[in-house]
Amino acid sequence: MKTVLDAIGSLFVYKSPDEYDGYRRFLRDLTSKQLQKQAGTPSHYSKTILINMIIDGMKDNDRDTKD
Repeated sequence: MKTVLDAIGSLFVYKSPDEYDGYRRFLRDLTSKQLQKQAGTPSHYSKTILINMIIDGMKDNDRDTKD
């Protein structure tokens, strides 16, 4: 019975989004050329890969500043 109530209750619990989700959605609206500049690469990649490169760079910078 407890598992059923826990399953129903979990539907009403707020789950905060990932730290970079909002910025990731903003980056989807930029052109590939703008993303290449932000990623610091002249290579031609898909938007998804460029966005991942930018987000990974931001995460690395955050890790470096926390240490």
